Amino acid sequence: MSAIGARRSGLWQVVHDVRHQPAPFLLFTAFKTFAVLLFLQGAFFAGTFQAGGFTFPLLVIFLLICAAVFSFFAMRFKKITIVDKNGYLWMLAGSMTLGLILLYTGGHEDMIDGSMKAFMLVAGMGLLAAGVVGVHVELGRFFGMLGMTPTMTYGIASALATGALVMVVTLLGPEARWVLAFAMPTLLVLAFWWARRSVFPNRKTLYRESAVELLIPYRFMTTSVVQGLALGAPMGFLCLTGLPSQELDSAGYALAALLALVVVLVFQVDFNRSIYQIGFPIAGIGLILAGVLGAGSQMAGLLQVMGFIYLDLVLWGLGSYLIKNCDQPAIWLSACPSAALMFGRAVGVTVGAIAFQVLPDGEGFFCTLAFLVLMAALLLMSNSNLRTGWGFVRPGGADEVTDSGRTCEVIAQEYGLTQREQEIMYNIICGRTRKEIAEELYIAPNTIKTHLHNLYGKLDIHSEADLKAFVAKRERMFSTDDGSLQE
Repeated sequence: MSAIGARRSGLWQVVHDVRHQPAPFLLFTAFKTFAVLLFLQGAFFAGTFQAGGFTFPLLVIFLLICAAVFSFFAMRFKKITIVDKNGYLWMLAGSMTLGLILLYTGGHEDMIDGSMKAFMLVAGMGLLAAGVVGVHVELGRFFGMLGMTPTMTYGIASALATGALVMVVTLLGPEARWVLAFAMPTLLVLAFWWARRSVFPNRKTLYRESAVELLIPYRFMTTSVVQGLALGAPMGFLCLTGLPSQELDSAGYALAALLALVVVLVFQVDFNRSIYQIGFPIAGIGLILAGVLGAGSQMAGLLQVMGFIYLDLVLWGLGSYLIKNCDQPAIWLSACPSAALMFGRAVGVTVGAIAFQVLPDGEGFFCTLAFLVLMAALLLMSNSNLRTGWGFVRPGGADEVTDSGRTCEVIAQEYGLTQREQEIMYNIICGRTRKEIAEELYIAPNTIKTHLHNLYGKLDIHSEADLKAFVAKRERMFSTDDGSLQE
């Protein structure tokens, strides 16, 4: 397939999925927009607090609370499913709404006695974190069952939409953020209801049990900690200066979405290179520019946000692959890396705030941090990552196989191929003729022609050459050969 054809295919896939099933797109967009206001802009945590002689943004407390709640979900539930029999999602929405009410009241000193301010802020953060974390876990379950490619297409489309929405909300001012925030919990529940009803009418599909052994995914969690640290430290530095540009969030989302479209959907670069040779270096370059040009540099901030959001999109796709194709429990997989990400962000904001008060210019601080991020990328990148699922899968298990047969299985699951279509696809990849396939499967040649027609339609390809190229590209994403990291 030519480069132009590949680009059209990637873009077509995004447009097709959104038009065919708009509910997941709206669900992802609503959640991501809410997440930008909470975690990227810190719009509801504008205050500061004192500790150990230093000043810190209130966002640190919220991030630590989120990390604790994610850890609670991971350790308390693990494989246990939470079924929405008694309005579980509405309970999460109620928790978020009540938390926002407390934050709004506690943030307006004229509305509350000073002695109650701290209590209401912490209580509001706790309730908001409980609701947001619960929704995040349910999102992980939903998109995990959709599969890697749909998760990436919806993630890319929602990133573009989120960037535009955040820009609009930013232009409208702070009160518009609060109005959107109070409406968001209800919108999220309604979007979940519509998405689950349209995509998974049989709800048992979403709540299937996993039989795999649970491992502590140290490598995935370390990756998430470094990802959070790379953005958290500059944010902590800037939160005390009043310099953060909220317009950068919109531009960063758009650029990250376009980059993910090209890297993952068009060229189908393997996860190792997508994460450690593309995402981490972008964040590292942003940190270097912050040290050279200053913490308030627009270009530095843009690259930092772009790198963070790009990594977020790619890791959502990787998580969906591990849930659907490696049978990992959705709660465990969603909660463990997210707890690490929140902890990394909290540490980053804390260190950044201290650096601002000790090293106002920040040149050495940001350059040192960039060096650590790039070194982490070199240390974490390994040809064993896919084989071990970044620590989720035990080496030597069934998921170690990443050859053409395994790739065909993944494609069949993601694109809804029948067992017979998968068998024919694998035989063609192995170089067998239609006559040989007919003899192997005990079916007529005309039947093979019918199956191939259906197969080509589902994959949006037109020939056996296209099919071989399609599988070859996808196989490189799951390759464990050293050569895949050296091309």
